Amino acid sequence: MRRPAQTVLAGLALLATTALCGSAFAATKADLVFINGKVITVDDKDTVATGVAVVGNKIAAVGDVAAWRGPKTQVIDLKGRALLPGFIDAHSHVAGMANVEAHYINIQVPPLKDGAAVIARLKEAAAKLPPGAWLTGQGTYNQVMPTRAEIDAAFPDNPVDLQWSVHDHLINHKAAVVMGMGKDFADPPAGATGRYERTADGEVSIIRDAPAPWPKDKSPAFNPTELKEALRYILSDFYLKRGVTTVSDMSDMDAYKAYGELKTEGHLPTRVRMNYMLRAKAVPGVTSATDGSDSLLAPLQKANLTPGQGDDWLRVGAIKYVIDGVWGTTAAVYKPVWNGAGTTWTPNNYGGASMTQQQLNDAVIEAAKGGWQVQIHANGDRGQDMVLTAYEAAKKAYPRPDPRYRIEHFAHFLVQDPERTETRLKRMKEGHIIPSPQPAFLWRLTDVNVKEPDVKFFPMKTLIDRGFHPAGGVDTVGTQNFATYPLFSIARAVNRDTKFGTVTQPEEAISVMDGIRMFTTWAAYANFMEKTQGSIEVGKLADFVVLAQDPLTAPKAKLADIPVDMTIVDGKVAYQR
Repeated sequence: MRRPAQTVLAGLALLATTALCGSAFAATKADLVFINGKVITVDDKDTVATGVAVVGNKIAAVGDVAAWRGPKTQVIDLKGRALLPGFIDAHSHVAGMANVEAHYINIQVPPLKDGAAVIARLKEAAAKLPPGAWLTGQGTYNQVMPTRAEIDAAFPDNPVDLQWSVHDHLINHKAAVVMGMGKDFADPPAGATGRYERTADGEVSIIRDAPAPWPKDKSPAFNPTELKEALRYILSDFYLKRGVTTVSDMSDMDAYKAYGELKTEGHLPTRVRMNYMLRAKAVPGVTSATDGSDSLLAPLQKANLTPGQGDDWLRVGAIKYVIDGVWGTTAAVYKPVWNGAGTTWTPNNYGGASMTQQQLNDAVIEAAKGGWQVQIHANGDRGQDMVLTAYEAAKKAYPRPDPRYRIEHFAHFLVQDPERTETRLKRMKEGHIIPSPQPAFLWRLTDVNVKEPDVKFFPMKTLIDRGFHPAGGVDTVGTQNFATYPLFSIARAVNRDTKFGTVTQPEEAISVMDGIRMFTTWAAYANFMEKTQGSIEVGKLADFVVLAQDPLTAPKAKLADIPVDMTIVDGKVAYQR
């Protein structure tokens, strides 16, 4: 049956006035439409519309979508609520978070009050475990912990491992005995990233980014079925329900196999970009962590993995290397670490690097030869300069028009060292290097940390004002599980507040709109997804988040409290509050 002439004319008028409808959809009724909303498109013009039409899994129209409604169209009346592109997390560790949530004891301070409260929490857990069981507690960076003497007194028969993060472990005497880490246990090689801190008699008490003989029975391991369910749970409850529709994940081969099975079964909650973390064993020798080959890429080659392999649900992404540790303890820096930057202080501490400059150059050049995007963990200014040198060497050896090299954690701490810093930023700009910071970690700065001289903390405004487009990610391995909600990170970047209520360097605050860009368009670009995701535009994938309030007008102090009412993935409602 032919449609009435006025309907056809209305449709043509819509096409002419909005210029937002693709010709491929012009004669089709929508499967899904959103009406009466505030559609924050995050397109190049910051368009705000009232409706969106979806055909299949693609956006067919943005604006007045009345002509797209048919008898079978699902209509969602937003009633003034905000519709945004589905959030993209540009840097996460889903398998690590799954392991922490399932097997570790949450000891974060706050909400716990102090070291005594941590011990009380550990005792509660110990009462439910067999005698002599390992107690592994997960906290967050720089938080208060009980002293070594206090955990020795409380747990003489249980080995205890208390983690500030995945980088730093406080162990008790029993754990040191079980692992043989007494006064004769050898230190890491000079110049390596990690180190051990010891008691007065030489026994290891703190392990910082250094290898340790952790026993296999330290915590339960997932079998393949358990791992698959754990990953599904994390992606569903910590990401999908918080409006995240794509996770750029750094996990292991077992996790990626489980993702493939979830996808085949139709149970993968979000889209996943798989990024492979490859580590050097130690300075001075760089070999594969799996087969002893001289090539760090050997595990990927053995698995026949190539860049971009997969589809919009599950795709092979980048290679990640780690060159240093974390600020205040093991990051590779030019000036000795400030005595208030970390949880403990070691004099003349310049941090360390996992590779020499030549080894890093060779690793990046090999990846470039294979066509891989590379993203490198570098917290310290010295480590970041090593990364830039390696990227410049790779561009010279294997020039590519658009490699999109990234520095993970760049500008968590921007040293106010005018000559070096200006040169570094200029090199990044000329090389089109993408900064990938995690502003959620502003939350963990203490009232001592924020007094560090000559440092800008998470200077998002400085980066944006200089033309950079930082990609938003949360980097949680359970360290801040609540931070998987992108609006938590956005709120920190906007409000500049810590968990202690301190506002630090408010001149570095950014707009809410730029915060949204970090987790939409800029995250999409950093992951080679900008053609299909990151904004609400015709032809892109129909991934959306519906927020109960408009983040552009809500009180800034309440941004992180805005509920997610709905998450739509691939044109289907995947979560509804």
